[in-house]
Order: sequence, then C-alpha cells, then structure tokens
Amino acid sequence: MAIDLTTLNTTEIIPQKVYNLNNSYKADQNKIRENWEEKKSTAIDLIEESKKNGTYRESASLEGTGVSGLTAGKGAYCNYSLDAFFRKDMPLLSDDNGNFTVGGATFTREELEECRAVMKAAVDGIGCGIGKNTNIDYRNYAEMEIAAGGVRAYASENLTEKQAAVVNKAMKEYNDALIKHEKDTLERAGTIDISGSDVSKYYGKAQPIPKEMLDRIHSFNSNSKLNSGDVGTIQSATNEDLISKIRDMFSKLDYSDSSSLDTVSEKYKEYITPAKMSLGVSSANGYLSQALNQDILGFQSLFKNMMNVIRYRSIDFRM
Repeated sequence: MAIDLTTLNTTEIIPQKVYNLNNSYKADQNKIRENWEEKKSTAIDLIEESKKNGTYRESASLEGTGVSGLTAGKGAYCNYSLDAFFRKDMPLLSDDNGNFTVGGATFTREELEECRAVMKAAVDGIGCGIGKNTNIDYRNYAEMEIAAGGVRAYASENLTEKQAAVVNKAMKEYNDALIKHEKDTLERAGTIDISGSDVSKYYGKAQPIPKEMLDRIHSFNSNSKLNSGDVGTIQSATNEDLISKIRDMFSKLDYSDSSSLDTVSEKYKEYITPAKMSLGVSSANGYLSQALNQDILGFQSLFKNMMNVIRYRSIDFRM
C-alpha cells in the first residue's frame, strides 16, 4: 500500500482486544424461542436463561474488525504498513515480547523509535509536501536524495538486512508520495503544459490566471499587459533529464565524509544555473550567486543533520 501523506497526522484507532473467557456462552436459540413470551414478560436475562437451558462454548475472536494481520491475547501482533515510520505517534500494538512488525520486519521498541527519529530528520529537511510548498523544484529532488541516502547509511550500520530493506523502501515510498501529491494537486488545479520558451524547458507547467486575479492586477496597474486567457508559470520542475542528473549525483554522497557534498554542490550549480536564469534570475548585483548559494546552504544543513543523527543513533549508551 502506498504511503498517504494526508493521513500521517491522524490518531491510530485499534479494536479492543478480546481475551479468552472460560465462562462465555452461546445462547440456545431454540429453547429461548419456545419460552419467549414468558421470558419477555418476566424480563429474565436471556443469557442467564441460556446458561440454564443448554450449551456454551469458549470464544475469542477479532474476525470482522477489518484489521489485517491482527490477533488478540497471547501472540498478539499487527503487521503495520510503512507509514508507521512517519506517523506522528508510535504504533500501539506490539507482540508479547514488546516488539513491533512493520512491513514484515520485526523491530524492538528501541529500534523502531530510532528509525522513526532518523526518518523524521530526513523528511523534515525536504522542503515540499503537506504543510510546505506543494510544488517540487529541482532543489527538492536533491533534498529527497540527501534524505534517502542518510536513511540508507543509518540502516546499513544499525539494522539487519531485512530491517534495512524495509526502512529504505519506506523512504523511497515517501519520496514517491511527495511526487504523486504534487501531480494530483496540479491536475486538480487545471494546469496546462507549455512549450516554446526558455522557461518552459525547465518549468513546463502553467495555470490560467483567474479573472478575479486579473481584475485585481489591473486595479493596481492599469498598464498591465496581462489579458484573459494568459497563464502563469508554475515553479514545478519538469525537465526529466535534469531531474535524473540531480537525483543521481546526490544519491552517491558519502555520509562518513563531510566534504563529499562539496564536489556535488559545484556540479549542481553548473546544472541549475540555466534553470534559474530562465526564471529571470540574472547575475547582475549577485542575484544568481545568492540564489545558488541559498540552495547549497539548504543542502549543507540537511546533510549535516543526517550525519549527526546517524552518529548519535549509532552510539550505544547502555552500560
């Protein structure tokens, strides 16, 4: 099941566990039916009557609750989906040993808490998504790879092979969910594809300017050349070749070497300069340099945070 970004802040609701009871009974319906009027008039408890009149059986079941992979009582477990790494609260259901199952892999409470902390550092450093900028720019694809690389580095040093595979898959699905969320949002907004200009080589999505906005613009600027039917470019990265190059080079960072980001950052500047300039960011007065450096500072901050959280989570504080 794909990760749904819109549900990560919801509260987990689980069915009440039902335990085996030695004195639970199944009503003998035939005997009760025979004396229904009499029992109704005297208001005798039907369950008590069934105890007197007949059979009983032990029972305990969660069938029909709609919860997959859930059992109650001894040996209880729940196989959580991958969004358990990103939800605001720790999962509630553990097995008899206090362990949790996520994506088919078993984690101790401490392991799951640490994985969730690493994931939180990763996604907090990505500048797009729910509650952030919906549109994904080229720098956001770089951030996705820095985050995913940090998760891989942590997993390879601290988790079993099966656990690491689940954690890495979760991070990939989170990034995929960001991309899907942007696509769905742009479709709902009625965006159109544009081409034939410098900006459309890098930002090929636009949205018709609403009449209300045009009226507002004209009220402030009577010389505006915007007319009905004109569109506004959306700063959503659409050059797949450039996206692929950026993601590839940022996916190869070495989280044991703080200088590994330097070479990649210089290459990023080279790749992204034409895209920045297509938006009208010129080198005059240092505007282009400022815009590029702002991206790099963001990468450095996320890279440093991931390195720190990896080191901290790798320390065994137990005596």
